Amino acid sequence: MVVKSGRRVHLDERDALDLARHLHLPVPRIHEVQHTSDGEVSICMDFIEGRTLEEVWPDISVEEKQDICQQLQGILKAMRSFQPETGTIGSCSGGKVRDCRRISEYISGPFPDEEAFNNAFFDLVTTTPTTIRTALARRLRTDHRVVFTHGDLTQHNIIIRNNKIVGLIDWEYAGWYPEYWEYVKFFERHSKNKDWKDYAKYIFPQSYDDELVDFQAIARWQLP
Repeated sequence: MVVKSGRRVHLDERDALDLARHLHLPVPRIHEVQHTSDGEVSICMDFIEGRTLEEVWPDISVEEKQDICQQLQGILKAMRSFQPETGTIGSCSGGKVRDCRRISEYISGPFPDEEAFNNAFFDLVTTTPTTIRTALARRLRTDHRVVFTHGDLTQHNIIIRNNKIVGLIDWEYAGWYPEYWEYVKFFERHSKNKDWKDYAKYIFPQSYDDELVDFQAIARWQLP
């Protein structure tokens, strides 16, 4: 068993794990959830035996790396095949968006559609030149599909045993997001293994390079 607890743990993670298990994804089974009056949440779940992909990555061959990435792509395809009941952008329970930014955690929403999500996401510092602000805002689309998203596909969240993915953990940033969100967040997360992000082409069923460039540009001027 593993108990994940604290004020930064949210009930939304339980709902994300429940949905992931419904889709037969390799995630821990939840046994008990407690919510105290002082705002602390604890989630008791299965311990998944194995090593993190971050640990095994330097010692495996290129072919084994590609195979693991293809397994991860299968997981993403299963997630993206499940359609939400509404187009609301937020947690799996209909709650707030939780965005892990470079030096802070941003919480807002939920949002009825992508346009509302964009308006909140586009929170630039006041010193942003008007020309840059206008150019960036003009590039934001509002017609992406909304899909089930993990939001933190780092190697230390992927558990490997015998070169197979047996666990995908830490679903606290999961929810319903525009289809490009998983892709841009993948490149935002730090990795000890420098070649990890070069394998994105084996992981993602579709690339979102325009959105990635837009996100990187917005992040330069975005509030922390």
